[in-house]
Amino acid sequence: MLVAQESSPPAGGAALGQIVIAGLMFFVIFLPLAVFVIRERAGRTTLVGRLADWSAGLSGLPRWAALPMFVAFLSGMAALIGVYWDVPIHMELGRDEGPLANPSHYPIYFGLMGIFASGVLSAALAKGKLPVRTFPIGPHWRAPMGSIQMMATGLVGIAGFPLDDVWHRLFGQDVTEWGPTHVLMIGGGVGVVIGLQLLLGEARQVGATGPVVRLLGPLLAGAWLMGASAFLMEFDLGVPQFPMLAQVVLVGLIGSWTLVYGRLAGGPGGALLVVAVVLVTRAVFAVLPLVNDLHVALLLPYAAEAVVIEVVAVLLRGRQGYAFAVVAGLASGVFGMFGEWAFSQWLMPDPWPLSHMDTFVLWGAAASVAGALIGVWQYQRVEAVAARRPSDPAPSGEPAVRFRTRHLGGLVGALLAVGLSAAVIPPADPPAGLVANIQLTDTAESLPISNPHGGGQPRWVTATVTINRADLVSDPVWLNGFSWQGGDFYSAPLERTAEGTYRTTQPLPVFGQWKTGIRVHYGSRVMALAPIYAPADPAANAGEISATSGPRPFMSEIEFLQRERKTDTPLVLWTVAYVVVGLVFGGMWILFAWLYTAAAGGAPSPTRRVRVSS
Repeated sequence: MLVAQESSPPAGGAALGQIVIAGLMFFVIFLPLAVFVIRERAGRTTLVGRLADWSAGLSGLPRWAALPMFVAFLSGMAALIGVYWDVPIHMELGRDEGPLANPSHYPIYFGLMGIFASGVLSAALAKGKLPVRTFPIGPHWRAPMGSIQMMATGLVGIAGFPLDDVWHRLFGQDVTEWGPTHVLMIGGGVGVVIGLQLLLGEARQVGATGPVVRLLGPLLAGAWLMGASAFLMEFDLGVPQFPMLAQVVLVGLIGSWTLVYGRLAGGPGGALLVVAVVLVTRAVFAVLPLVNDLHVALLLPYAAEAVVIEVVAVLLRGRQGYAFAVVAGLASGVFGMFGEWAFSQWLMPDPWPLSHMDTFVLWGAAASVAGALIGVWQYQRVEAVAARRPSDPAPSGEPAVRFRTRHLGGLVGALLAVGLSAAVIPPADPPAGLVANIQLTDTAESLPISNPHGGGQPRWVTATVTINRADLVSDPVWLNGFSWQGGDFYSAPLERTAEGTYRTTQPLPVFGQWKTGIRVHYGSRVMALAPIYAPADPAANAGEISATSGPRPFMSEIEFLQRERKTDTPLVLWTVAYVVVGLVFGGMWILFAWLYTAAAGGAPSPTRRVRVSS
């Protein structure tokens, strides 16, 4: 069980001792790896090299793909197991004493190091028959392009750990999965799958065949959907800090991207196999939260989109170009979104309201088309890599024509995805003067607390809430009574009793470390909270909010949900920090596009004699 903590933990960065220990763990992993790389590149026999040769014979993949894929799979699973364990801990127990005080951080940290190490292993093992286009690391060392993508995304993920501590020192804690440095860690970790997909295409180019090789196409698409779905975890758990339209867009984008790719790579049933991978792995991710009596993240299963894409593929009789992407994306974005609406009524803590489905379908269809265009572009590039031979002539024709036929669809999809995300992800603040008059009534009724902590004399209340702008909240996306970080997490819709007046449907805790309020999300992006109770938090310079009846102005949700954030940090520092993190994250995706393009049609790498010591 998790250890209860009675005092308020620090709200800044980690203690120096924990930073030193984390650094030592890093060197314990990478010093032996460095020794292996030196010996392997010098032509020495190594245990890892023998293991790579054995796994190559077993799988049909070259040595520089077989073992690294296995290491990346184990590392990615470890990191995601940690992530799906970590987020419920913060929901129920609040912030950490430090990075090493939270047990879920260990599989995340070692998983990210393993992901980076898998790319290093692939590059170090790159001997013998290599792809036509490789990346020069040294004068006598060239690596597959997929290896570079794996190393780059792994490095971004690892960099998120020290940057996260710097972020906390500058700006305070941000107890959200979508904190900027958290996005680096998760995005870098799951982005390794894109490198594995390219590596598989390069392995096929040099002759990799067999049932394992054929099955890996749709399985890796499933792994990509599995990893990318981690960005939806706060919606899955019931504490989203971004508008529901962001969930709709992300479901449409990553669903169509991976399902279209899986159908093209696996043939009939490929999209369904992608969904099967996601469902099986999510069952694995639920084990540790269940053991520790934490909330388990459910998910929208993408089953409706998968069925729609399979049907479209049959109707279009094997077409694999951008026309297929547009039709599959539109069909998935319309019919698939209605399917996910039905699943949300059953599975989601905050189900999609039917009254908003016109907006959801409009944005979801656009996101699905964007994802399908990217998926087709990626699949075409992988197939071009797999079919490429050293004797192939240089690309002919006008560069503009080659660009339009090969890359324009993917670029349109990528730009559309960025634009949609930028439009729907940032929440909007409530208007001035939006007020809830809250009448609290003590009750003997209470709810079970899974991991009690924080002490305090138990007190539970019910609330009657009258909102002065009833017109604004007449058709909310959600309107909930909300409590978290007191040892558990509760969120339940309010019951309407009159125009603008509502009451809670379950008791709310107002003692100890609980943070309780009324959450409302209306329109497309407005997210507001009327606070009811929060304890004093000296470490975060946050005062107590007493649980008394009376008017409570609605505030921006982030002000309450992230009370630990510093308010005195200069705006210019916030701007610089967001720009830096954005450049790192954006650079990772630009590298992805360049590596795929270069591997598929870039100039062949010059033939070099590899110097091997005697």
